[in-house]
Amino acid sequence: MKKLKALWLPFLTKEKALFILFIFILINICIYVAYNSSIYSYDGYIETYSQAGLEFFYYLHCIGINPFLFMVMMLLIPNIMSYDFLNIHQNHTSYFIETRLHKSQYYKHIFIRNICLSFFITFIIEIFILLIIHIFYAPIQFNTMNYPELYYRKTQILSSNEYLSLFAFINLTAIGYALVSSLVFSLQVIITNKYIYRCFGVIFGILLVLIPALVQGYLPISETAFIFQVNNIVALGMENVRPNPFGLSHFGLYMSCFIIYSFISYFAYHKMLKWRKHYD
Repeated sequence: MKKLKALWLPFLTKEKALFILFIFILINICIYVAYNSSIYSYDGYIETYSQAGLEFFYYLHCIGINPFLFMVMMLLIPNIMSYDFLNIHQNHTSYFIETRLHKSQYYKHIFIRNICLSFFITFIIEIFILLIIHIFYAPIQFNTMNYPELYYRKTQILSSNEYLSLFAFINLTAIGYALVSSLVFSLQVIITNKYIYRCFGVIFGILLVLIPALVQGYLPISETAFIFQVNNIVALGMENVRPNPFGLSHFGLYMSCFIIYSFISYFAYHKMLKWRKHYD
């Protein structure tokens, strides 16, 4: 128990709590700006469309239309545990822990805890967004509208049961951000400047959105590029600007992208561990 406590203590700071509070404030600003610049703020819209609140929740996750929430989340990702781990490593304050635990075991503990904490915080943020929308903007209601046949139903993206679809979307989004967080964690072996690394998530996130779109024209099968787009695991089915590559279902696209990112994350983690063992 003492070893586990020693692993957690360096990451539980007042600065961390203040930063997360700052993120929640930014999210509130994102919601406010997105709402007031969208059709949902038009007079009578909420009264006319009973599911406006639920649709607005999904609208916030459309990276192409409203990238601000995504950027705030990517700002948060390196600062959950990864930045602290890099800072501790560079200050050599983890030496005593590493002498009590093997370095591989120590890194594994932190790596897994970063994933779990990223999932938990993202899940809480998603629930927080729902509550903010429901209380201050538009009530969250389910299965109250009959959509036209060809209408793209974001509220039913994963199931015709909107409760189940929302539950699945929130969990898959949280898992997606946790996976991205694991990849960002491993890249600290490349981004060694801790001040740049603190904001690196935003740059990295933008690249994960833009690069597949930019390179798709140079690939023999252009659809392949879009399987790598981070939207697939953090904003599943929200863009609707093109059919899913290779005719995949939304869940199939999520799993394909998830497997690819998992492999890259696993590879990057072991490269980081090997590098640290060799050069530290």
